[in-house]
Amino acid sequence: MFVFWLACSGSPEPAVDQAPAVQPVPAPEEAAALAQAEAAAKGLGKALKNHLVKKLEEGGPAVGLQACSEDAIGLGALVAGTHRARVGRASLRKRNPNNDGPDWVGAWLQEQGERPAEGVVGVHEVVDGTARFLAPIPVGGECLVCHGSALDDAVVAELAARYPDDEATGYEVGDLRGALWAEVTVR
Repeated sequence: MFVFWLACSGSPEPAVDQAPAVQPVPAPEEAAALAQAEAAAKGLGKALKNHLVKKLEEGGPAVGLQACSEDAIGLGALVAGTHRARVGRASLRKRNPNNDGPDWVGAWLQEQGERPAEGVVGVHEVVDGTARFLAPIPVGGECLVCHGSALDDAVVAELAARYPDDEATGYEVGDLRGALWAEVTVR
């Protein structure tokens, strides 16, 4: 901690420097990897949402669940290949037990806990040669069809068939559902 002497009304008084920590400017290759990771995570979110909305319009919640269950894996692989990144989504309350992220994502989720998404800050950093990007997933109104408290009987039956250990219901609009994440190796 640095202490500076300031003149105030003619008498010197000690004052502690309260300036916020300055973030170092990333090297060009780190900045490029961070941008690539951000594009990958946002690309995954957009691809999943667009596909889900389309499937919901075509056949309702049961078809939407199929899209999340089966099609999301292929969409994730496509986005990962396009952006040369590792991508995924994760949550404290899992639906698909295969949707765990790296340890740093799990640590971020644990730190956030169950809470409203408002004010939650994601991750945008380089650690040990890996660019990390994480964006919080807030629950929107359309999410309640499969993640809310009052679910249609057909949705309940489909969830039980596909995900017998489902923990991802009971959310309200504005809750923190989880995170979209991406990693890119800095070159």
